[in-house]
Amino acid sequence: MRRFIDLHLRQPAGSSDELELMLRFAADLGWGGVAVASDGGQLGRLKGLGEELGLDVISRVDLRPRGARELRASLRRVRRRFEIVAVCCRSKAVARQAARDHRVDLLNFSPSPSTRNRAWFDRQEASLASGASCAYEINVSDLLGLGPAAGAKLLSIIRREIENARDHGVPVATSSGADSRLLMREPRGLAALLDLVGVGEEEGLEMVSSIPWGIVEVNRGKLSPGFIAPGVRVVEEGAG
Repeated sequence: MRRFIDLHLRQPAGSSDELELMLRFAADLGWGGVAVASDGGQLGRLKGLGEELGLDVISRVDLRPRGARELRASLRRVRRRFEIVAVCCRSKAVARQAARDHRVDLLNFSPSPSTRNRAWFDRQEASLASGASCAYEINVSDLLGLGPAAGAKLLSIIRREIENARDHGVPVATSSGADSRLLMREPRGLAALLDLVGVGEEEGLEMVSSIPWGIVEVNRGKLSPGFIAPGVRVVEEGAG
């Protein structure tokens, strides 16, 4: 049985209760886990609610740096505080730096086709991301908020980005990017929307299950006590 995870629920702009309602709705839709992008202040409460619902709540931060130097400084500050670190790439300089930095888990890009034409997941970034074990993220909510013309342009760009990811062995994670219940979808419905960008059913299901779960499990291992480097861990004397 697949275990589904939505790696990106955004902080709602409206009611303070909306995020809790989104978590309840996620459990009803069949998600096994969700990553919540927040400042971390309410994470304890949300994780407690998740335990009641049988929903794994994962901490996430979305970085929006203006340049490579700002990105490096932000990564030093947040990497040990969040289970998922995503970078919103709005310039080539940021995209290049994020793709080569092993502290970055997810790369996502602007939903605006004009901005995306200037900074998108090209072959060079795919090559860098492959070496840094970084994943490329699709936020489905970006597609739902555009008109027909802009939507068609964005779909064309995403198709090319997915091909670049495939060619370089970069994992692709698909998330809702929802900031309200109206933008949330059940797992198989979310995966089905990827048909618009040339992704088949089986591949789409992997993008909402094993791929995002793999990212979370690796990061939780890195954040666990005693971790030094992949395959290297401090073992306390007397431990079995």
